[in-house]
Amino acid sequence: MKIAIISDIHANLEALTAVLEDIEKKEDVKDIICLGDIVGYGANPNECVEIIKNRCSKVVLGNHDAAGLGLISLEYFNIYARAAAIWTQNQLTEESRKYLKNLEYVNYLDEKERIMMVHSSPLFPENWNYILNNDDAKTAFYKITEEIACFIGHSHQPIIFSKDISDSVNMHPPKDFTFDENKRYFINVGSVGQPRDGIKDSSYVIFDLDKLMVFFQRVPYDVEQAAQKIRDAELSDVLADRLLFGR
Repeated sequence: MKIAIISDIHANLEALTAVLEDIEKKEDVKDIICLGDIVGYGANPNECVEIIKNRCSKVVLGNHDAAGLGLISLEYFNIYARAAAIWTQNQLTEESRKYLKNLEYVNYLDEKERIMMVHSSPLFPENWNYILNNDDAKTAFYKITEEIACFIGHSHQPIIFSKDISDSVNMHPPKDFTFDENKRYFINVGSVGQPRDGIKDSSYVIFDLDKLMVFFQRVPYDVEQAAQKIRDAELSDVLADRLLFGR
């Protein structure tokens, strides 16, 4: 069975709509999973929550989802993220709040719990730690014991980390690949609504659960419209402009 794994929508309705349309074109994709951060930064939080609620079978909590609910301190957010989180808190409907409050930090893609899904790191996921390099990955791999892989988001940068039987950890570019039974993996699926790898197109992954194959996808969307909505909402121009450059 093939599933689509998306993350970090960040209230970007244009990007989410484009990605879902792209997924629909792939007739063999049977399910959609979301790795959190449905809201934050963008101008359409409630619309995106409603779509994810209706389209995704499994969803985990992201730090911006928690921030939008007022569940975490905004101390470590930069000024733009902090302002957007406060704006989001004032925009979320009770129905959106109820949905986000029920999300958990960790879930699994399969019944055998071989494939984990988490927004940030499986090691103390409530701390929202990033996995950005081999050292981060090596530490986080201590939590991957029975599992063979963990899909993550959070950094907005698609990337792969692998650990072999000698405990050597390596970082790989986001290229399609098949799992090696002698390795363990972190797969960052990138961001739908705010890519930060220098490519403005939305990023997501298709995963063949039977063959253990990963396929990275990029999808163009109406970036200018999404950016203008951010400006119209009187959020920071920085949040609008970064969409145009994928940074």
